[in-house]
Amino acid sequence: MLVGLVVSTIVYFVASHYLKRYLDEMGAPKGFTRNALVFSAAVMISYGVAALIDWLAA
Repeated sequence: MLVGLVVSTIVYFVASHYLKRYLDEMGAPKGFTRNALVFSAAVMISYGVAALIDWLAA
């Protein structure tokens, strides 16, 4: 349980960093919509990783 929390937190920050870099390379304008997209995608990725870790540990 604790391992999933720690790993998913790390994955969230890594995913948000790479998503921001990807959107910068695409030239997407900065703003609320872009921030909401990055947040939502990073949360979905981190939840997926946490679910995978829980599934593997069970």
